[in-house]
Amino acid sequence: MINQIIKHLIEEKKVRVNHILFFSLDDPLIQQLPPRDQGTLLEALLAQWAQVAGTALRTSTNTLYCFLDEVQRLPCWELYIKRYIDLRYPIRFIISGSASHTIFRKSLESLLGRLVDIALPPFTFREYVRFHHPEHKEFLSNFSSETFDIGDTSSLKKFFKSLSTKSSPESMQQWNLYAEEYATAGGFPQLWGMRGAAERASFVDHQFVERVTLEDLRLVKEIRRPEIFHQFLRYAFARTGQEYNLEELAALIHTTRVTLTEALPLLLQTELIRKVERFTGKPVRLRSTHAKLYAADPMLMQAITKVTTSLAGQDRGRITETLVHNVIRLFPGISDVSYFREPRGESEIDFVVRIGSRVVPIEVYYQSNIDTKHRRTVQEFVSKHARDGNFGILVTKDSYNISLPLVEIPLPFFLLAA
Repeated sequence: MINQIIKHLIEEKKVRVNHILFFSLDDPLIQQLPPRDQGTLLEALLAQWAQVAGTALRTSTNTLYCFLDEVQRLPCWELYIKRYIDLRYPIRFIISGSASHTIFRKSLESLLGRLVDIALPPFTFREYVRFHHPEHKEFLSNFSSETFDIGDTSSLKKFFKSLSTKSSPESMQQWNLYAEEYATAGGFPQLWGMRGAAERASFVDHQFVERVTLEDLRLVKEIRRPEIFHQFLRYAFARTGQEYNLEELAALIHTTRVTLTEALPLLLQTELIRKVERFTGKPVRLRSTHAKLYAADPMLMQAITKVTTSLAGQDRGRITETLVHNVIRLFPGISDVSYFREPRGESEIDFVVRIGSRVVPIEVYYQSNIDTKHRRTVQEFVSKHARDGNFGILVTKDSYNISLPLVEIPLPFFLLAA
């Protein structure tokens, strides 16, 4: 993306090449230095840029563009940039980093009002289809200008009615094939060109497990035993959608429950796993005793287990749940996502979405033939916990029915909602 922006500046905006600087702060030139000297090297680099540009940076009559990649590797990087901005240098800084938005958040606070913050999560299903199947580009573009409000019945009916032209058996079969593609390929573009599962697994283990636990988390806190975080993250990826058991995991990796309890909030900051707690019926949850963890992308599960995340395999229940959860997280206005389970386990609902005072139960059942049990469970929850006018959603394989109070939506259609 940085290369594309630079190309645009040169070819379209006619910016002189020497008015653009690109530098990656994970370069050995700077990383081999002690932390206190790394800022000095950056300042020296900018001074050298002024000579190449043929103008003092502060008094340049033209806008200068400074691209800094992997900026989180520079200690106190935000203070250096803030100084140039406060002194009104005619420099536009475009900074990027592979660490999560949450890890960046503390540094970004000192630049509030001075920046545009853009987070890039994995490709959504809608983006995946648009990229790989451009014949649907015009159809999918119609959704870009619409805001989908999952708590509003009129918004929900309007959105799903717009999909009715794609609900024929032949079309539905095609969209389910797209969903299968997405589940097995995942939303990380850099993995799509890799040929084998072993290569993808190695990349994920290095970039999304080791790098996060050994490098990114150290920006938040000094970690004495990074291998525990490493194993915890792998455990969560492999068991996406399951209730986690800290005692079991502590025994497995030879640590204590207390250590894992302290590790979990840090791992959640990586945004590679998300936590969903059990529904209590109260808008504010004071203490959590039961929770599930979901991987941010099914490819993370595939890389750890070495099992293809197919919607036709034995793990299709957890995979479809993970896909649905990651879409729910993108809906605007949501204050809480939980799951419902009766103490005796007689009934369960995968997700309960809270929007203000309203709750919407969402059950995932990726089957062609829906039994009455799943419909009844959602309807009973609506009648017991929801207010008048509320409804429930059943995510299916190919059942399509937008009649309230139970909306039945095929999985690929639900995934198109964000």
